[in-house]
Amino acid sequence: MKLGPGVQVGPYQIVEQVGRGGMATVFKAYQPALERMVALKVLPEVLAEDPQFRERFRREAVAIAKLRHHSILTVYDHGEFEDQLYIVTEFVEGGTFATELGKPLGVQRSTAVLTSIASALDYAHKQGVLHRDVKPSNILINKEGAAVLGDFGLARMMAPTGERLTRIDMVVGTPEYMSPEQCAGRDAGPASDQYSLGVVAFEALTGHVPYEAETPAAVMLEQIQSPLPDPRTVNPDLSENIEHSLMRALAKDPADRFASCGEFIEAIAGKTTVPLPAPMKEKPTAVAAPAPKAPGAGRGLQRSRILIAAGVIALLLVASVAVAVVALRPGGTSGVQSTNGPAHGSLIFAVKPAPSAWSGGAEPSPDPDKSVGISYPSGSVDLKILKTGANLYGEFDGPRLKNYVADFVFKGDTGSDFGLNWEMIPGTDTESADVYLHIDFAQENMTLVLAPHDGDNQALTATIPVPRLQQGTTTDIAAAVDGGTITLYLNGTKVGQASETKASGAASPAIDLSGDHGTLHILSLRYYALP
Repeated sequence: MKLGPGVQVGPYQIVEQVGRGGMATVFKAYQPALERMVALKVLPEVLAEDPQFRERFRREAVAIAKLRHHSILTVYDHGEFEDQLYIVTEFVEGGTFATELGKPLGVQRSTAVLTSIASALDYAHKQGVLHRDVKPSNILINKEGAAVLGDFGLARMMAPTGERLTRIDMVVGTPEYMSPEQCAGRDAGPASDQYSLGVVAFEALTGHVPYEAETPAAVMLEQIQSPLPDPRTVNPDLSENIEHSLMRALAKDPADRFASCGEFIEAIAGKTTVPLPAPMKEKPTAVAAPAPKAPGAGRGLQRSRILIAAGVIALLLVASVAVAVVALRPGGTSGVQSTNGPAHGSLIFAVKPAPSAWSGGAEPSPDPDKSVGISYPSGSVDLKILKTGANLYGEFDGPRLKNYVADFVFKGDTGSDFGLNWEMIPGTDTESADVYLHIDFAQENMTLVLAPHDGDNQALTATIPVPRLQQGTTTDIAAAVDGGTITLYLNGTKVGQASETKASGAASPAIDLSGDHGTLHILSLRYYALP
């Protein structure tokens, strides 16, 4: 049944839909027994199919319902309606803190909101509960102007339980507000929530978040390693103490932050004096390698398999680190000859959406047996299925990396029916398996897969919904790879993580397309080296 006004969900009658996000659809509902309005948050239907998730949801809902704090949104109830899980909270009449931002707020208003949220976080941390997704849109402002922290624990609910928990930790977050340790796929703690609160404070006091970039993957890299922009350069009215307080709360190392969120906000309010934190340590500068000359002709199509030669020269400055200029030889290996390799965090590979960057020339080969056509409209590389059962393997001539962040932006034609395998970790001769991300356009989902060299494939993550693939919507998938650990992000939201020791070899860019009809439009594919 489609949920909407008038639908009865347990003892609650839906009045209207008031919000929709990546984790839940939110309805305003009426509870006749207590004559009150409540917020009814309905989770995606696909999540209820996993019995382990259902048990985690129940346990987390009970844990959050036990939190009693004036600045934490109260949880009243949870349940299930026609295979959809829901949670019921108090209904706050008003808006969110996000609507007040976009320009610098006064210190008084900022600290009034931040003090309430810091108090809520410190209380929850003492109960052993983390928020994991502190951001302005989760800070509700009631009609009296008081702040209440919502969606407490909802991020944790998204993680599966049981035996698979050791291999998968599905959580959520927003790159602009995530701590460096969250971006790197490491364990979060109370200091991670403090970092997110620090980003909110920075935005409230300066008018914008500290790190903004073209893609979610690039924002993640900024969080991990870029120095904090000088708050007083953005807003000269801020005091040195506020600047030092922001720098400490937004320290890369959790151990360098404040002992509590409350201590941070007291410093912002001027109740304590904070000395200038020690500067962030510089990373070693990479040595620029001479660009080798590329051979002339690229390779053509052979039995529906191609080697895609990306003639890329990438130059990017990250965290004031000089980056090696890298030229990739068509049909060969990376031209990097520096003893240090590419600078950590540098853009070292990007698919170039132009005929000159691909083998095959300006137009696809006229081969009548060809099952996939390649074309190069402005701003993309298009792979069009010409025959039912088509298959095309594209191995990009990129560098082999063990630690990297890859960012893939693409879309398919409306109604496309094909599968796409994006290789994350190709196994070496000494290993026994590969790891790839399988994206199913017809089913609008994706799954991280372990492919043993002998034996059946195994899913490393639960099936992750990828909405509106069938409608031709642009999709941005980022993957942070740290040896055998892969963390996935979908349109800026962290949706999955898996570790696999059978395949921990270096990766070079590769995709495998197969299906019956449709066109894949590759808008961007970039790889950034990590430590």
